[in-house]
Amino acid sequence: MKLQEQSGRARRILVALVGSSGAAMAALLTVGAMLHLQGRDPIPVFSGMLRGGFGDTFALGETLVAATPIMLCALSVAVARWVGLITIGAEGQLYLGAIGATAVALSLPNLASWQLLPLMILAASVCGGLWAGLPGVLRAKLNINETIVTLLLNYVAILFVQYLVHGPWRDPASYSWPQSAAFSVSAQLPRFGSTRVHLGLCFGLSFALLFWFALSKTRVGFIARVVGSGPAAAKYAHYPIETYLIGAMVLSGVLSALAGFGQVSAIEGRLRPVLSPGYGYTGFLVAWLARHNPVAIVLVSFLMAGLLSGADALQLNQRLPAATVNIFQGLIFFFLLGAELKIRRTSRALERRGIV
Repeated sequence: MKLQEQSGRARRILVALVGSSGAAMAALLTVGAMLHLQGRDPIPVFSGMLRGGFGDTFALGETLVAATPIMLCALSVAVARWVGLITIGAEGQLYLGAIGATAVALSLPNLASWQLLPLMILAASVCGGLWAGLPGVLRAKLNINETIVTLLLNYVAILFVQYLVHGPWRDPASYSWPQSAAFSVSAQLPRFGSTRVHLGLCFGLSFALLFWFALSKTRVGFIARVVGSGPAAAKYAHYPIETYLIGAMVLSGVLSALAGFGQVSAIEGRLRPVLSPGYGYTGFLVAWLARHNPVAIVLVSFLMAGLLSGADALQLNQRLPAATVNIFQGLIFFFLLGAELKIRRTSRALERRGIV
């Protein structure tokens, strides 16, 4: 019996991998066809994109810099999804985390790093957790759709940052440029060597490992899977469904907020109106491509970050707009939705035949 379960699980994983890989390949072929219709050779474009993301040490470093917030945002989406929730709020939660970290950095600039950085992490986590917890409460208590609420809250968060950098937190020395004052040295997250790769990467990798362990080895992970896949069974078993829904959303917000903390602390060194080129939305795509598997999220985040890093190479070497990468990402998601429908039909067919 156990052997049959393992075999069925392996087949489901294989079907999911084929679906995600097929979506990426279909998007690649579609972009190639679009480039060909414009009179461009797709091969140099794609190879230039790869060199821009993975071609040398500098490119790999910049890819890891982008992979850090993408990974954290993707993990935040996956946490919510495992209890049956679909959140598109990672982008806004990232900005709220940046606000919390900035508030501490500007208020306590004279503290030592070992004091200031933990306080910044705590403030970012509280802000992001509360921001995501609100739609969690609305879903658990009032059954209000969390997808719509989290999407709308993204715009509120981004506009709130713009208000702060244009108003109360604006640096007088920046003249007409909207941004906060620069952080003190003690508020800057350590980097690795001479690169911009920072300690936030370890946060993402560590949580991915903890997430995998919790899902597969603990009672909490088991209950989360039951709540997400079988709410009726969870209710019959008297599992605390509302607690898991709200808790998952709070944890989701904390993870995205840590991405925002890393951006202002290690990359920007201050709060700016544009902290993210859409890391939260890219994280959503990564989570679905990886089928919400925390280990797969690490790999897919790295690959997707390479595409983003390669956007600069497209502009410089191929004279293509950086939005080409956005088109590629959008096509991946479009084909992924089609693959999801096909996978469901295939899974049902396999179940009817007793294969899974």
